[in-house]
Amino acid sequence: MLAVSAFQYFRPLPVTAATSVVPAVEHVGTAPALPWPAQGEAALLVEGLGEVGSSGGRSPAPMASTAKMMTALIVLDDHPLALNEPGPTLTITRADVNTFYAQRSQGESVLPVVAGEQLSEYQVLQGLLLPSASNFADLLATWDLGGVTAFVTRMNARAAALGMSATRYADVSGFSALSVSTPADLITLGETAMLQPVFAQIVAQPQATLPVAGVVHNLDALLGQGGVVGIKTGHTDQAGGCFVVAADLTIDGIAVRVYGAVMGQPNALAGAFGATRTLLPALVSALHAHSVVRRDDVIARYRSPWDESGTIVASQSVTWLLLDGTVVTRQVKLDELPATLPAGTRVGTLRLMAGTRQAEVPLVTASAIQGPDAGWRLTRGL
Repeated sequence: MLAVSAFQYFRPLPVTAATSVVPAVEHVGTAPALPWPAQGEAALLVEGLGEVGSSGGRSPAPMASTAKMMTALIVLDDHPLALNEPGPTLTITRADVNTFYAQRSQGESVLPVVAGEQLSEYQVLQGLLLPSASNFADLLATWDLGGVTAFVTRMNARAAALGMSATRYADVSGFSALSVSTPADLITLGETAMLQPVFAQIVAQPQATLPVAGVVHNLDALLGQGGVVGIKTGHTDQAGGCFVVAADLTIDGIAVRVYGAVMGQPNALAGAFGATRTLLPALVSALHAHSVVRRDDVIARYRSPWDESGTIVASQSVTWLLLDGTVVTRQVKLDELPATLPAGTRVGTLRLMAGTRQAEVPLVTASAIQGPDAGWRLTRGL
């Protein structure tokens, strides 16, 4: 009898399985009806959430001078600059002067140059990005890769590498109607370009002074308004008004950058700015801080074979800035619980996902698991 009792008491104890008590999916509010432009195409992206909406389909359309973002990006890739570093000197040739006159006669945006004029790389980038000089795009392409044709090939290769599958460059300035893209692709390009500190610095400048052209102004009429920090305008008769914008905002105490792009807007740049000026505040009003999980929230419960119950809780809080209507998904992974366990022991993971945002929260026992008493050990299974 004593041997049987000892066997009963000391034989291995069963594990306990916990069960999740949180919903796998949560809809945060109601999706907003954003005031998308009636014509053309548009898209919005919130960093951390990804694209939050688009309009007008996803058909490639002429991109106008927004193409110059890629021109600048490639030049900075090949000839990187530190902030405020002028970089190498480019000397204007007679061929560059001829390009100026030829492009001006075609109605392109250009800046005057004279043979022998010397410009730093930084100054040429200012002329390219602020007043959108197409002749400076040709100048940079020739300086970097020896000619426009080779540079266009490089632009298309870079676009493919960035996943800009709807984008095709036919020239270095975007004046050609065969240079096409979509708002989503232009946002991808804008995000990438803004990671270059020199690019971001230049597009945030209201004006610059160049040797021959003098004071040139940023065509971005929204710069400095509503958190706008750039980035690039464009318009032609075929493209209509195009604008890619970045804005740094603080909403409910959370800093966030948002990107937008509009294409094919009537009334050239005025239409592009008007559409953007309407979209951005509407987006802001639909973004709110949401407590996805709070520390000590009960995520799972357990009850042991010896009738000991308890909870498993989140070990930390997660608050995200979310667009109304965003779907938050939760995946709970729980370990089997041994017979005894101290309070605060990690026993699982809560994985949270919303848009492109993800987080993992360790799950811990809210209280100690004491294990069964002697009576249960001796009488189990009898």
